[in-house]
Amino acid sequence: MALEIAGFVVGAVSLLTAFKGALDSCLLIDSFFDDGKTGCGYLALGYHIQKTRLDLWRQIYNINDPPNCPLRNKPAVVQELVLQILGEIRRLLDDTQKLVKRHDIKTAVSSASMADEVNSKDDIITTLSKITVKPKSRFRWTIKGKAEFGEKVSRIRELVDDLQSFTTNIAESESLDKALPSMSLRHVADDELLQTLQDPASKVDTALAMAARVKLLRKVLEQKSSEESVTALTSDQVRFLKNSSIFATLRSSTVGFTSVWIEWAIVNPSANSDEYIRRIKALGYLLEKAGDAALRIPVCYGVFDDPAFEIENGVRRLGYVFGAPRADRPGRSVPTIPPQVSPVKYEGNFRDYPPCSLRDLIRDYPSTPIPVLGDRFTLAFTLATAFSYFHSAGWLHKGFHSGNIMFLKQESAQETTIIVTDPFVTGFQYSRPTTADSLSRGPLENSELEHYYHPSVEKASFSKRTDLYSLGVVLCEIGRWELVREKVSDRTRRKIVDRRGWRDYMLKKVMPDIGWRMGEKYQSVVRTLLECRLPDDDHDEGDDDHGSFFEQQYFEKVIQPLSACSA
Repeated sequence: MALEIAGFVVGAVSLLTAFKGALDSCLLIDSFFDDGKTGCGYLALGYHIQKTRLDLWRQIYNINDPPNCPLRNKPAVVQELVLQILGEIRRLLDDTQKLVKRHDIKTAVSSASMADEVNSKDDIITTLSKITVKPKSRFRWTIKGKAEFGEKVSRIRELVDDLQSFTTNIAESESLDKALPSMSLRHVADDELLQTLQDPASKVDTALAMAARVKLLRKVLEQKSSEESVTALTSDQVRFLKNSSIFATLRSSTVGFTSVWIEWAIVNPSANSDEYIRRIKALGYLLEKAGDAALRIPVCYGVFDDPAFEIENGVRRLGYVFGAPRADRPGRSVPTIPPQVSPVKYEGNFRDYPPCSLRDLIRDYPSTPIPVLGDRFTLAFTLATAFSYFHSAGWLHKGFHSGNIMFLKQESAQETTIIVTDPFVTGFQYSRPTTADSLSRGPLENSELEHYYHPSVEKASFSKRTDLYSLGVVLCEIGRWELVREKVSDRTRRKIVDRRGWRDYMLKKVMPDIGWRMGEKYQSVVRTLLECRLPDDDHDEGDDDHGSFFEQQYFEKVIQPLSACSA
């Protein structure tokens, strides 16, 4: 029998409220696997990921705001199916509680106080690690309990899949998938659990697995000995193409001969030069291990310290050596991710088909036509999700602009075609962990790029939301298909004396233009980024609630609206 719409909304809200209560009381299970029981990490993570997926679905469908619940417009049969799915999930959560009781899982604090701790500042996995299991119960868990719990996690995953398929369109489903890594990883800090996410047996989304890899490897950036791990490339291995200091051929024992491009960082002598060089090499190690199309990062083969340049100019020049992603890339030191069904094959001949930046594409108009509106929406959405992956791993870019958004020729494409929906983010010379202090070098010193950076940004005060200001400027350039600085008249430019002047110009002159060109949703995203309307995140590294709120707001105000933009 079909349900009344009002009854559906009340029922859904009631069930999800009960679901949240069940989650709070079942948080014990998230850390049950910290107690030394091998082979259980993927169960804990699977449980956590499904909770995150359902919470994201709840946000999209405003279940706690009945008058604005989109499910009101669904057919009655879909409403009834949703209620049945939620009811089954609630039952499974009750069953997990029974497993907890059956195996005598005890904690040093009560469930209520435990939930209070989790809802404050402590990491879930860390806070809930004080679990003890009686020896006899441990044996019962190993023989039978683990299998039972695994079956329930698997069933919950199937039900959440069904829930999304019945209620979400393609754009909504994509936004849920893209938001999952940043929303899930916030609560996973344990090294072993991050490693488990990369195990093919975990069967998680590729982007989530790769983001976990970045978060795990990020700690390397804080280790003084990390530079020893990066591949140090030599002059014998790097041969520049004629009349180029950027494009070269790399010779190595792992890939043979391959085309590469190099992004340089100039190191002038100063008091902190040694620390700057250490960071370059440490970040090179991270890029070398984490470069992947799923994160929109090209393959990095290592760092090249150019001795000839130092001899000629008296300063050191180090560069990240990038290449096209390869499905058969050898040398991974961490477990590989299940490959895509049809991996993209990129043209590796940079002599004839060099990488092209977004800046170059825009400047090349009208020789290169403006991409269709739908492709520009996809490009903006892809870049926004890439930022969410970087930030979820505690990684600030600090140098984002249209000149370091790169496109590679695909083998299957027409000879002169660039796939604008397939960008790669580079320009990592000034990147750093969110917990590290900035050094006195960066793109802020380049007056030609100052309009990309928020006026409040000083060299020691980049944060997530000021990092995202740069994304807002790039989205303006994508929307108008014009480079902001190059479309300003000489008279107006003389009046813009600093970054504050550039921000005022963006808000007063560029913002209105975006509305009629790209639509209200796109314009709202740009306004959020340029006006820094996201929560203050300057000190949220150890604040789990604050960080989760930032990511939730980023999902609601940036990812969701961009996914809903359509031509």
